[in-house]
Amino acid sequence: MKHFLPLLLLLFACQQNQEEPPKAKILLPEIVSSYLPEFSTSMNTDGTEIFFNRTNADRSSMQILVTTKSGEHWSYPVALPFSEGKYIDVDPFLTHDNKRLYFSSNRPVHDSLEAAAFNTWYIDRTNTSWTDPVLMPPPLNSDSTEIFISVAKNGNAYFISERDSGRYIMKSEYSDGSYESPKPVILKYQGQPIYAGNPCIASDESFLIVAVRVEPAIPPDLFVSWNKDGNWSELQNLGELVNTAEYAEFAPGLSKDDQTLFFTSERPGIAEPVEEGIRPPGDIYRIDLDAVFELIKK
Repeated sequence: MKHFLPLLLLLFACQQNQEEPPKAKILLPEIVSSYLPEFSTSMNTDGTEIFFNRTNADRSSMQILVTTKSGEHWSYPVALPFSEGKYIDVDPFLTHDNKRLYFSSNRPVHDSLEAAAFNTWYIDRTNTSWTDPVLMPPPLNSDSTEIFISVAKNGNAYFISERDSGRYIMKSEYSDGSYESPKPVILKYQGQPIYAGNPCIASDESFLIVAVRVEPAIPPDLFVSWNKDGNWSELQNLGELVNTAEYAEFAPGLSKDDQTLFFTSERPGIAEPVEEGIRPPGDIYRIDLDAVFELIKK
């Protein structure tokens, strides 16, 4: 029996390790996540290109950066050509065909020289670089703020809009090469409609991940709502693998296969803890989404 004891202990240890849920990990420390604030992540189909936001320390300048993988190495991130820091460019989203990058910006529209309300813009990939930014036409944009767009594989778009004197998640269906008039997506928490931000739609529209502040004094957490034959389920907190009690979690993003969740958390990470009353910079984290869903469904 004594000869089998080490083997039994090893098997027991392996079982224990298998039962431990995975922890969220900081995304590419010192490349993507740094001592500065980062948020909003979008990755290409084969996982070799990551677009994200980085700001300066006081968040007065927000740029969209990209890092690319060659072999086992990631490049030093650089700002996209249009995002020089003069205007606020945020929330990049790369489409599933890797050809178009949507983003939100307060850059001037038409011939105006003044910064505008936030609108949805896009750039298209060329053989060597990207086109200049193009303003999305109505109905995805209006005369009010539109921000944080996320697009399903079929082209249906989800975004935040302040049109019609409100602030809602809107869904605009893509049909015959154009977008239809958007409709509000009403999500509920504890049976009551609640405002949710940062809509991140699954590739097949089977679920929607959002940031929700359930009470004004509580930092936002990430929640999921399930699409049940066109009806959205009650919001469910993504749990302790993603959220913390005292820090903000927001800006969800998904890998194109919906297997990995990216999100920003202001918990202590790359940067040291800050004094009370000072907003932490925040880092981008990644975690296996199946493990998160498995735990919250128990």
